[in-house]
Amino acid sequence: MAKSVKALASPDLTRPFSVALLGAAIKAKRTQSGITQADAAALCGLAKQTYIKIEQGRDDIRLCSVMDVMQGLGIQLSIKPWEQQVTSADSEANDGWV
Repeated sequence: MAKSVKALASPDLTRPFSVALLGAAIKAKRTQSGITQADAAALCGLAKQTYIKIEQGRDDIRLCSVMDVMQGLGIQLSIKPWEQQVTSADSEANDGWV
């Protein structure tokens, strides 16, 4: 008999980004998709223990492993644009050095 996977609610994605939040989001996506940890690890080409560490939000995991999981589960990560500081010739002349 196949294991039953209980779907978890998505975490609050408005919280500041952290490895723990990313792990919780990955776990929620997996459970909502009805996939076991073993199947998710196989789908993403990772060892089950590595996959479990990612869901736990461990910070000792390689970024490429996390990216493999995100791609395998269809999770997108985005970076918000930031404002660039424009420096003019005047501000370069007055850069705070005395």
